[in-house]
Amino acid sequence: MTLGSVGRLFLIVAVFTLSLAWGIGRAMTDRISSIQFLHWIPTIVVLVITVLGASALSCSKWRRCRRLLWMIACVQAVVFIAQDYGIARARSIIADDERSLIRIAHINVNWPGENAQEIARGLSNSFGDMYGEQGPDVLFISEYGGVLAASIAPMYCAPDTTAVSIGRFAVVGRVPIVEVFPLCDDRKSTAVFVRFAPWNGNPSWAAILVDVPSDPAISRVKVLGELRAHLDALSAPSPDLIVGDFNTARGGESIRAFAPKMHDAFSQAGVGFGATFPRAFPLWHIDQMLLATRVTVLRYEIVDTGIGKHRMQTAVIRIASE
Repeated sequence: MTLGSVGRLFLIVAVFTLSLAWGIGRAMTDRISSIQFLHWIPTIVVLVITVLGASALSCSKWRRCRRLLWMIACVQAVVFIAQDYGIARARSIIADDERSLIRIAHINVNWPGENAQEIARGLSNSFGDMYGEQGPDVLFISEYGGVLAASIAPMYCAPDTTAVSIGRFAVVGRVPIVEVFPLCDDRKSTAVFVRFAPWNGNPSWAAILVDVPSDPAISRVKVLGELRAHLDALSAPSPDLIVGDFNTARGGESIRAFAPKMHDAFSQAGVGFGATFPRAFPLWHIDQMLLATRVTVLRYEIVDTGIGKHRMQTAVIRIASE
C-alpha cells in the first residue's frame, strides 16, 4: 500500500467519522449531556469538509467512497438549507399594516466597558441601514455594560425612546414599559420580566430576557430545566416573547423542554444564515428568540454590527389580541 493510499484511507475514515458524529448530534441534539457537544458541530463545516474529501478522491480509484461522500454531502446540503439558512420564509409586509408592526432587536454586547462607544456606533450604523433614523421600536440588550451612559446612549437611541436597565439587561424603545422585575439571578442563569403597554394597535404584551451560562461542560437540558422549574415555582407570568443568549444551538431538546408551547422565530420567518456567534465568523445560533402562539413574526434576520462578539438578531412581529 502506497503512502498516497494510506493518506486517502485516513481521509475517508476521518470524513466518515465526522459525518457520523454530526448525524448523531442532529438526531440526539443536546438531550444527553455526555454527547451534547455533537449537536454543536456546525452543518456548514461538515459540509465543506465532506465536499473537500470527495473532491480529493476525484483522481483516485476509490469510486464507491467518492460517490458515497457526494451523497452524504447532498444530504448535509439539504439539512443546511432546511434548518440553517432561510430562503423564502419571510412574509410580505403590506404598507397598510406598517403601523401595526413592532420592530424588535436583541444583541449581547458582552460588557463592553471601554468599547461601549464603538458598540453604540456599530448599533447606530446598523439601525441607520435598516430603519433610517427611526431605529427599532424595542431593543433588548444583554450584558449592556456602559452603553446606557448619558454620553453614549444618544448615539443609537432615537429621541422618542426611553431606556431602563435591570441586572445585566437593558431595554430601549418607544413602546411604553409598564413594569420590569427580576425573576432569577443565581449566577447560573439570569432572567427578567418586562411588560409593555398597548401600542399602535397591538395589545399589552410581555417578554422574558434570559442569559444562560456558557460553560460547555454544563448540561444544557439540566440548566434550562432548572431555570424552567424556577420560573414555574415563581408562577411567572406567561410571556409572548423569550429572548436572549441561550448558549446552546438552536433546535435542541433543552429549548423545546424549556418553552414547549413557543415557536422559534428563525424557523418561522428567518432570512439568511442562522448563526450569531462568533460575530466575525458565525457558526452557532446561540442568541435566540422564542414567540408565543399569538405572536406572528413576519421577518427574522441576523445582522453584523461590525463590533463585539455576537451578531444582533432582529424581527418584525405583530401581536394578536387574546
